Amino acid sequence: MNMHVIGLKRGAGSDMVRPKPDEDERRALLIKSAETILRANRGRRLVMSDVAAEAGMSQSYSYRFFANKDALVAAMADVWFAKVTEAVKTLSTSADPVESRLESFVLVQMRIKCAQYDEDSELFQAYLNLAAEHPSVAMAHVRDMEAVLIDLMRERLGKGGFEAAATAFGDATRMFRDPYVIARMRPAITETRARFVVAILLSGLDRFQS
Repeated sequence: MNMHVIGLKRGAGSDMVRPKPDEDERRALLIKSAETILRANRGRRLVMSDVAAEAGMSQSYSYRFFANKDALVAAMADVWFAKVTEAVKTLSTSADPVESRLESFVLVQMRIKCAQYDEDSELFQAYLNLAAEHPSVAMAHVRDMEAVLIDLMRERLGKGGFEAAATAFGDATRMFRDPYVIARMRPAITETRARFVVAILLSGLDRFQS
């Protein structure tokens, strides 16, 4: 009887010290596995069973970390856009002159996205193909960027014309920020060219004031 009790205690103790899988590590592994698959098929097919297999886990186990493919894609987008989102959102609270921050709004996005393309153009293109199948995910990022730009224009122009100015500024600088354009025209996406365009736009901002 005592031996039985001791055995139960040992079993209970073993369960207590058994290490639990790190949820963040598992999620990161699934995202990395999804990227491997994306790169291989250029973003044209992403299936949870394939991702789970690439990560070395069962499909049912993978659902503990992502409820479905849409949740996985959303998490992948968050990781993909993380550097841009963080860098651009800091412009709203920066103490730099607003004109400098408007220039940075363009240059920061251009630098990060060009670096991503230069580092792995195949994965970059694969993400673009995936985004085409999940436009709402990409549009959420676009809306975040637009909100920052509107805030900067409101600060620069006050009450008059800031929304129209934000739209015009965004349209005129899109080639330096749009990943689809960067993928097609990478050699033309240069800092010198971007600075020149932004300088022209900033010089005409006062026309948008009512």
